[in-house]
Amino acid sequence: MNSESCPLKTQPACRCQTCSSQTDPGGFCRHLTQCQLETLKTRSRWSSLLRGETIKSEDLLIWPIIAISTGVLSFQQLLEDGRKIIAALFMRGDIIDMRGLANRHHGHLIALGKTEICRLSPRTFEAAIDDNIDARKVAWSSLRRQGNRAMDHGADLAKKQALEKLASFVFECRHRLPDSVSDSKVHIPVRRLDLADYLGMQPETVSRGFKELQARGIIGIEGISNIEILDFPRLRRIANGDKHTENLRQTHENHFQAATGS
Repeated sequence: MNSESCPLKTQPACRCQTCSSQTDPGGFCRHLTQCQLETLKTRSRWSSLLRGETIKSEDLLIWPIIAISTGVLSFQQLLEDGRKIIAALFMRGDIIDMRGLANRHHGHLIALGKTEICRLSPRTFEAAIDDNIDARKVAWSSLRRQGNRAMDHGADLAKKQALEKLASFVFECRHRLPDSVSDSKVHIPVRRLDLADYLGMQPETVSRGFKELQARGIIGIEGISNIEILDFPRLRRIANGDKHTENLRQTHENHFQAATGS
């Protein structure tokens, strides 16, 4: 684990007009009144992190609530023997509430690439969700999705095989995309090395898995980070733990050929 602490690059939250929390339809700040937005803007702090930079525990004691504008934050733990575990990934639009955890040895928030965040004033954040039902729904929805993802991720690690884990992660990334993005195009926002740590796999296994899905005609790979889903049903069956998807495809093809006489 890279233990480099994030240097103090905070400044007043001055990028609201381009922040996804305000521009995305489901963004928290988009649902605030103008007065609430101005108050939160004045009392919060914007930060930029580079890959490997860690948000220090002492900073989290002051700014424990974080809204991610761009990039990916990982929650990492280091085992005694040096193995690294990425327990959670937080991406664009997520709100992270670290209150009660900042001063404990649960793990560290580490950027997996250039990441822009807004450190929200806890008092102002609480006042906003108390008075604004729409903002409260957004905040609860973000925390609820995090809980659901944690349960799904636990099931993936416990029982699924490598290809099934990769298929699940493709759908996880797809579900996080803004509504305006094409349904079939998926951006993988983390490196293969980090994805391996998240899925409990070796990096070469991750690469082989993507190549196998491509060879089966289930996905197309565009560069390193972009994927196009070509066969939604088969990818979904793999993600759900169907080990016989190739047999099912052959059966469907045989039925089609018999019906058409081809």
